[in-house]
Amino acid sequence: MSIIADHLSYTYNAGTVYESRALNDVSFKIEDGEYVALLGHTGSGKSTLIQLIAGLFKPTSGTVYVDGEDIFDEDYNTHKLRGQIGIVFQYPEHQLFEADVFTDVCFGPKNLGLERSEVELRAYEALKMVGLRDEAFYQSPFELSGGEKRRVALAGVLAMKPKILILDEPVAGLDPAGRKWMFRLISKLRKEQGITVLLVSHSMDDVAENADRLIVMKAGTVFMDGNAKKVFSYYNELAEIGLDIPDVCKVMHMLNENGVKVDTDVIRLKQAADEIIRAAGI
Repeated sequence: MSIIADHLSYTYNAGTVYESRALNDVSFKIEDGEYVALLGHTGSGKSTLIQLIAGLFKPTSGTVYVDGEDIFDEDYNTHKLRGQIGIVFQYPEHQLFEADVFTDVCFGPKNLGLERSEVELRAYEALKMVGLRDEAFYQSPFELSGGEKRRVALAGVLAMKPKILILDEPVAGLDPAGRKWMFRLISKLRKEQGITVLLVSHSMDDVAENADRLIVMKAGTVFMDGNAKKVFSYYNELAEIGLDIPDVCKVMHMLNENGVKVDTDVIRLKQAADEIIRAAGI
């Protein structure tokens, strides 16, 4: 499904002495099936933007179109939106509340009005998809490890079979193996189900390895929007707003500056290895 942000603005505490503009005239389009990363320093408006896209609250002005429909139109079926957009928050504890894991994962599809058999089948399939051990199904989600809680939170969203998946720092706190597993699963979902992915991350390395397009936010506005290679080529401009570039980019620039003529536009690890081998004549 496609997403259009159409001149979105949002002001917190409007009309009070605490008034604060979080978004200012933000517009962009995400095509069906795209894998887009949303970047920006703390306070740039990323969190507000993803909550507006998910329809969790209304913009001060502007609107959001999902699959061509205005989600803030008074006649729009907001219940339908809950089954189309799945959002996984940075802290899984914010999404877990039932007495046991299986009941928690059943909550989303149950609220879509599905039959009990379909609800339980979806929950089971989602838990198997995220690789949670069977013996944890009937434990309290709060007894699980941090990584397992994250898997349960993701399963609760996947059980609703969304067409758009919004991930807010999905690998925060995970070890390298857990990070690799998470991104492989996201890629698999996108390939097999055509899901549109919007990834919020502070890790430039994760973004470079996985996303095709980057939208960079600055003070509530879109600062840059383009493919990953193009955006990371503006490393001085990114540094000015507190953002880094991937380690791969740093290494390639360092090699080039020290006389090893490599392509400094390379942003992914495998590409960098191939380029270094080529430059070394091995």
